[in-house]
Amino acid sequence: MDDRDAADREARLAENQALFRMANERLDERVEEYGAVDSIPFLCECADVSCLGRINLTLSAYREARAKPNRFVIIPGHAMIEDERVVADKTGFQIVEKGG
Repeated sequence: MDDRDAADREARLAENQALFRMANERLDERVEEYGAVDSIPFLCECADVSCLGRINLTLSAYREARAKPNRFVIIPGHAMIEDERVVADKTGFQIVEKGG
């Protein structure tokens, strides 16, 4: 794979992650609007477009994980993008941070 193909792949993966992020942010808004529950099934924010994984988090845990905009919540082992690194290993999920 040449540099251009690798860059295109990384861009597609990042776009997939952004889609999962938008879905989770809308879920966050809806929970806030209709009242919080103990646990919410957030989508895994990994870059794999075929991933259907769910991570049960409280609203505050999700917001804490997302305190930095370059951080994503994923199922353990789902880090896929080259510039991602795991910054927190929690029970049932990981928080990854994207560089650059």
